[in-house]
Amino acid sequence: MTTTQGRAAAGLSSAARADLVALLGADAVLDEDASGREYGDPFTFAGWHSRRISATVLPETVADVQGILRLAGRHGFPLWVVSQGRNNAYGGSAPRVPGSVLVSLRRMNRVLEVDEEHAVARVEPGVRFFDLYDHLRAGGHRLWSSAPDLGWGSVVGNALEHGVGYTVHGDHAARLCGLEVVLPDGEVVRTGMGAMDGNPAWNLHPRGFGPTFDGLFGQSNLGIVTKAGVWMMPEPEHYFSGSIRVPRREDLPALVDAVRPLLLSGVMQNPPAIGHPAFIAALVPGAPSRSEVHSGPGPIPEAAVEALAARLDLGRWTMRFALYGTEWVVAARLAAVRAAVAVIDGARVDGTAFAGHEVHDLARDQNAQVQAGIPSLDLMKALDWYSGPEGGHLDFSVVAPLRGNDITRLHDLLDGLMAGTGLDFDCAMILGRRYAINVMQLYFHPEDEATVSRVWELYPRLVRAAAAEGFALYRAHLDFMDVGAEQFDAHDHAQLRFNERLKDALDPAGVLAPGKQGVWPAAYRAG
Repeated sequence: MTTTQGRAAAGLSSAARADLVALLGADAVLDEDASGREYGDPFTFAGWHSRRISATVLPETVADVQGILRLAGRHGFPLWVVSQGRNNAYGGSAPRVPGSVLVSLRRMNRVLEVDEEHAVARVEPGVRFFDLYDHLRAGGHRLWSSAPDLGWGSVVGNALEHGVGYTVHGDHAARLCGLEVVLPDGEVVRTGMGAMDGNPAWNLHPRGFGPTFDGLFGQSNLGIVTKAGVWMMPEPEHYFSGSIRVPRREDLPALVDAVRPLLLSGVMQNPPAIGHPAFIAALVPGAPSRSEVHSGPGPIPEAAVEALAARLDLGRWTMRFALYGTEWVVAARLAAVRAAVAVIDGARVDGTAFAGHEVHDLARDQNAQVQAGIPSLDLMKALDWYSGPEGGHLDFSVVAPLRGNDITRLHDLLDGLMAGTGLDFDCAMILGRRYAINVMQLYFHPEDEATVSRVWELYPRLVRAAAAEGFALYRAHLDFMDVGAEQFDAHDHAQLRFNERLKDALDPAGVLAPGKQGVWPAAYRAG
């Protein structure tokens, strides 16, 4: 079932373990049993293949990270790095190469600085969205960070994996400004203005002098990020959390085309998200269960989806969005939104306005609060709704132009490929200013081997079929990183060859995260 290339790691020698303990202390080096209990991939069938972690190390300082990399080079054991390791829909904290040593950055969890004047924080990679939010609140800072739908992950790790949130800084990779990185040989480099000691613009200006290489450390195995600047937004005077509901399945392209000018002009400021009624139902208190919506075999039929939408007073498609600013600016933006979607028969715009500071004191309101950067774990309820307690899922995440016809073409392609699999077709779309990220959740229960097998068989077919129509993944589960990389084939896969050249130059021993994003060191390619 796995696509892991090359070889499994032999394991950690007693000499290497002794050196790690001497560097970090015994409490910061977990053995294989403890690693298996705390880390790994909870969303796979346990009996298939080894996701063995030979040991887990928990550095607390940059010097610790340097020492771990140097020991890996000396002893020849591979490392797999996670910030929090909770990215479960893409493989969690399991390594690509079984037997790797896991580097967990959870203890590097300090918010180092908050600059309220410039709305920026400097954080370590173990800082969770919850941690940053709590730090801002405790310090009385009137700043909003951005958070994805699940807030237990790392602020830095999510951004490096090109994650998405829902404030004006919802493009998390773009809001990083100024990195500190430990390279595979243990050398420390700072990017941008940080390459000058003491430069006060390090986390304010996104470029430095000469080549700009911050992006090399996103979704890469070229270094370990130990500090990052994170841009935030000042708390707005006024805030509107809204939704646009359209009544018919075929209204999707018109909805996309109606909001694109709003995004391009900046009238609509955050990344809106378009949701399926079944997914929304999983989060609505008192909504019917999956078995009440459809008790027969196979996916929920369209008639049942429409009945569910009517019962919960949802659109067949519901798009959440937010507006920020002074009261009169928000009112003007809202009027523009209403005018834009009025061309769709039956479209409805709803929402609630707040003074910015009031959102923190609301009773639980997932849409209003996540669009204000308030983290939660509410979306975990969707797993239970679809798969039962302790259910799992993979996310198939592909990018399309922000154009109604392209979105519909992709949607119909995926819908057709799902036919006959017995799996629900649940698709969410997160809209940037010029693109849409289509996130299709493939739900299963990890103990149901037959269903998990169908998902693992389906995933590479989805990747290749989407690529054949010009649509590419923007991130992938670790078992399908190779097939994802294969689709980027321009000039006979020149991008992959370039990545391999960088990997071999910076990490000639090939110890740091071999196979990440399909980039394998020379020794593994030869094997």
